[in-house]
Amino acid sequence: MKKLFNSKFFLTQFILKKISSLSFGIFLLSIIAITSSLGSIIEQDELPSYYDENYKKPIFGIINSSFILNFGLDHIYRTGWFIFLLCLFGISLISCTFSRQFPILTTSKEFFFKKKKNSFFILPFSIQLKNFYYLKEFFLSKIQNLNFYIYQKKDGIYGYRGLIGRISPILVHFSLIIILLGSSFGAFVNFKAQEILPKGDIFHIQNSIVTGIFSNLSNNTIRVNDFWVEYKSKRIHQFYSDLSVLDSFGKELKTETISVNHPLRYQNVDFYQSDWNLISLRIKQAEKKKYIEYPIILLKNGKKIWISWIKEKNEISNIIIDQFENSVYISSVLNKKFVEKSIGESLTPNNTLIEIISSTGLLIKYDPSINLIYFGFGILMITACLSYFPYQQIWIWNRKKQCWIGSSTNRGKIQLEIEFENIIRLLENQSRQLIKKKE
Repeated sequence: MKKLFNSKFFLTQFILKKISSLSFGIFLLSIIAITSSLGSIIEQDELPSYYDENYKKPIFGIINSSFILNFGLDHIYRTGWFIFLLCLFGISLISCTFSRQFPILTTSKEFFFKKKKNSFFILPFSIQLKNFYYLKEFFLSKIQNLNFYIYQKKDGIYGYRGLIGRISPILVHFSLIIILLGSSFGAFVNFKAQEILPKGDIFHIQNSIVTGIFSNLSNNTIRVNDFWVEYKSKRIHQFYSDLSVLDSFGKELKTETISVNHPLRYQNVDFYQSDWNLISLRIKQAEKKKYIEYPIILLKNGKKIWISWIKEKNEISNIIIDQFENSVYISSVLNKKFVEKSIGESLTPNNTLIEIISSTGLLIKYDPSINLIYFGFGILMITACLSYFPYQQIWIWNRKKQCWIGSSTNRGKIQLEIEFENIIRLLENQSRQLIKKKE
């Protein structure tokens, strides 16, 4: 029984040691980086037919539509195996922090004195000097000016500085854990929706594209007040939607004009301007004294060009719209010359153009973990810079005739070497001056 207990204990120790090792953490991080890059290359959250159409020929002879769908590469960040990798990486960071980083920090704060010649000789910087009166006090004043924390015990002196360089790796691990928790939390509660809406419409979020296991669609009521397109040199420069968030009584809670890369945010829900289209022409018929909407068809040629037609007295007139600027081009079958007509003008003797009805495409995202992830990245950037601060130690062992001085650092050896040599030169000059005075 005792042997079984010991074997399980040593096995647990071995597993924890492997998981907390730097090589295992780098290995996991590499796998996460590679799989995350696949999520950037392969389109996410599309219909299966999309992958069947676009991945008919396997990439690298392996990645085809069935491979993508079977391994969840169409929604990598929400698959079980990817979340498992994140959790395992989090466990690795936590175990490394408690088993390695905290003991290093604790040891760094402790003072210990070197009282053997050999312990000085193995240091990167060390020297043996002849002792003189006030050497120890002179040495203390110099290293105190260099911001060393100093401990003294009888003939020994120990000093260190740059403890923040020992704390920063712990904070780096802490920030990475925050980022992992935020991304994992977001995968379960976020949602993404797409809405195509005509101007003046009032809607609730319904057409979800991505929905987490524990996410709930927002019940906000949104009204599309207006939509327009801005052109420069006859090319689309920007398009805008004016949106209002309404309460259950129709009262405006927030109104904002959005454009590409400038969303409306309300209660952690972001409304992005994603697309637009023209859907119909509103025509007034003079004879029947009524309004009729004629559908508009977008040509599939990669450009924003729409066509429609009007029939009057067995004569069909073709309509072309190439820009959303309150005007159209119309021609009859007999007269193929296109004439520009603006809103309010007669397209035919009996039909007057009243309005070009547009629709706006909104991409709606909800992810409450974004602020947590940004907070984690903020800490990561700061602590990653702090980790470059060197942790430096210095010792002196003062005997009757001889004095041993040594120093070490984990980085920034050139800086410490210069400071160490400057102190030694000052000590040697002080020793020469004392000798001259005695002579």
